[in-house]
Amino acid sequence: MKKILLASALTVASASAFASDGYCTDVGSVADYSYSWNGTNYVLCELPASITTDVTLFNGLDLDEKAPVLWSLPGIVTVGDGYVQNTSYAAANHSVLTIEAGVNVIATANNAALVIARGAKINAVGTASNPIVFSSADEDFTGEGEWGGVILSGYGVANECTSGDTCLMEGISSNYYFGSGSSSKAASETGSGVMNYVAITEGGTEINVNDPDDVANGGNEINGLTLYGVTSSTIISNIHVNENLDDGIEFFGGDVAVSNLWLTCNGDDSVDWDYGFHGSITNVYIEQGDKNGAADHAFELAGNPNNYAATPLATASVEGAYVEFVGDNANADTDFVFKLKEGTDGYFNNIVVTGYNTVSTQDCDAISSTNISSADFGTMSVDCSVVDAMTFSATGPSSFTKATTFWAAAPACN
Repeated sequence: MKKILLASALTVASASAFASDGYCTDVGSVADYSYSWNGTNYVLCELPASITTDVTLFNGLDLDEKAPVLWSLPGIVTVGDGYVQNTSYAAANHSVLTIEAGVNVIATANNAALVIARGAKINAVGTASNPIVFSSADEDFTGEGEWGGVILSGYGVANECTSGDTCLMEGISSNYYFGSGSSSKAASETGSGVMNYVAITEGGTEINVNDPDDVANGGNEINGLTLYGVTSSTIISNIHVNENLDDGIEFFGGDVAVSNLWLTCNGDDSVDWDYGFHGSITNVYIEQGDKNGAADHAFELAGNPNNYAATPLATASVEGAYVEFVGDNANADTDFVFKLKEGTDGYFNNIVVTGYNTVSTQDCDAISSTNISSADFGTMSVDCSVVDAMTFSATGPSSFTKATTFWAAAPACN
């Protein structure tokens, strides 16, 4: 009798640790019935290459196998079909991918990525204590370039393709389109969903090369989080991108507002915008390391690499940023903290830059865009060397402070 009660108690305790239960085969297919990951045996459930119905990645037991589920990206997984050129909003598939709090999604192939096409949505809502985590299949979260990343695309305006959807996604394929393929009010006012309390780590590989600015960018890797023409109807908050081989986050047009970003140890720029991004970034915490003997730009911001006067101009704002060099190499090649180029405008307020006074290259800024002026900078406190003092100026010191990430498992840089 005691054994029966103990077994019953353990079963209840185990089940209560998960949010909900379901069937892997309702979403994808079982790749492994006993997959060991981080000390637990899971049912490894592979997502299909194309998702065109509403599905939920549940954080619970597979009801067939009575074991927890670990979700897998075995390659490029695309939600919806709006990536096809000339797909109107009305004709696009409007599927929603829901991901429950606490779900882990691992890439089991180097050429894996999650793409939310125009017209489709993601509903990924974690919590501070139970975030959603995208990573490679290894267990320590410290790799880089081990898979692709997460991509959202919408029908927002990108100034490279204002008369149609001729803009191509970078790093994915020669036939994945984004931008204003539809001028309908429904398209412009419908977002790409919700991402809240989500960590993305170890990504940045090349999958299928097609970079719209390969000369300037010098590579075709995928960013940790890429937002193509994503509109302000999308909610993106509490995101941690770590150890991405390319940029932490990049915006290609659109006017989405993002808040509470932690961008750590990323191999290229932490924040990049192009093609007339005119949204906003509020509260961003950046750690630039020197894992490979170098730290790239914290902000590399462009209007349009092919037409500096293209409209709409990039007029996004950054309100609250804490940029810290955390490398341990005094001879590290630290690039300009702010690189503002190719017709970008913008507004920057309540900015702190620290840790750069200990390295050999200490320059704060490289400003070539003629749309940038001293009026674009509010309060700032920096310990790097100001190159363009006539432009890169401020009204007074910033009191913005560093905040601890919600992601308890985040590794340190280097």
